[in-house]
Amino acid sequence: MDATPRQPLMTLWSRIPFRAMLVLVLALYLIREQFPFSNFPMYSNISEEADVTFVTDQNDKPIAMKALFKTSSGTSKKMYKKELGSITSQTGRDSEQATAEERAKAGKAVLDMLLPRLISKAVPPGTTALRFQVRTFRAGVSPEGGEPPEKLAESTLPTP
Repeated sequence: MDATPRQPLMTLWSRIPFRAMLVLVLALYLIREQFPFSNFPMYSNISEEADVTFVTDQNDKPIAMKALFKTSSGTSKKMYKKELGSITSQTGRDSEQATAEERAKAGKAVLDMLLPRLISKAVPPGTTALRFQVRTFRAGVSPEGGEPPEKLAESTLPTP
């Protein structure tokens, strides 16, 4: 007798398409925003601007960072943002409010960290100095019409 009341429920359950998906959706609805089930809010708002850090020679000609330092532009940007944040936090400000001098100080610190990694055979011939720069790109503004790069630091290379 116990099996008969469950029989219609089993039949109904077997007719539901995507049963696993239904269980998953219900579980996530009940769990809500709890780690590790998250909607990752850090990606829910895309900024109107993006910063890019890069290295150039003394004539502002970009040089591939991967070849020079075995590190990427993205890594140098993280180093720069971290350094800038530590400089501005000493005065209780956000890095977005950094002065030109503070940005230059952070850029110099990053260039000083990168230079010991320099692979001298990767330096293009005729290069006498390296400059660490940052450029901000804004949505809706063409790269040609945007702000020019900001030179943060420069270091003269030793002659071979």
